Amino acid sequence: MPPTRLTREQARAETRERLIEAAERVFARRGFHGASVDEVAEEAGFSTGALYSNFAGKEDLFLALLERHATGETQELSKAVADLPTVEERVREGAGQWMGVVDREPHLVLLYMEFWAYAARDPELRPRFATHFASVRAALAEILSEGAGELDVELLLPPEEVATALQALADGIALQKMVDPGAVSDDLFARLLSLIFAGLSRDATG
Repeated sequence: MPPTRLTREQARAETRERLIEAAERVFARRGFHGASVDEVAEEAGFSTGALYSNFAGKEDLFLALLERHATGETQELSKAVADLPTVEERVREGAGQWMGVVDREPHLVLLYMEFWAYAARDPELRPRFATHFASVRAALAEILSEGAGELDVELLLPPEEVATALQALADGIALQKMVDPGAVSDDLFARLLSLIFAGLSRDATG
């Protein structure tokens, strides 16, 4: 049988995905500032015009890459902790998931920090980056809220505030490990989270 012809929407989605994948390779090699849209387009096998028909520019492309990874990581986290029977087990599994990302994909951590500093200085880009933070925060808050209900525990702070603190701690731990790996033991994040959640939660049935 002849190959199935892609619809316009399917072809556009495939092009977009190939551009994001190429962008990750180029950003990993060059860093955010060193990368160019021309090199990304060439890496993906498209013209620069094809890139600009899918993304407004390098910043837009990078945010799409971040969103793809954040969505995948929060989905994996949700699945990993879903059936664990205690807060302690969920905390340790969640911490292990994040440290696994840091170990497997250090280039993403470095790119994230580079873009963070850049976006924080740009009054037009900063709100868009804040939207990325908000989406991750909302996903974490949902995981926390669902977990509290499943395990009959009560969080002493709103899930959104706990999620904000977890984001800050996770990013800080990652940054420390990138700069000074010997200062961050494999289970440091897990031990910290265990202590934090011991003080942040209580049995809702009592």
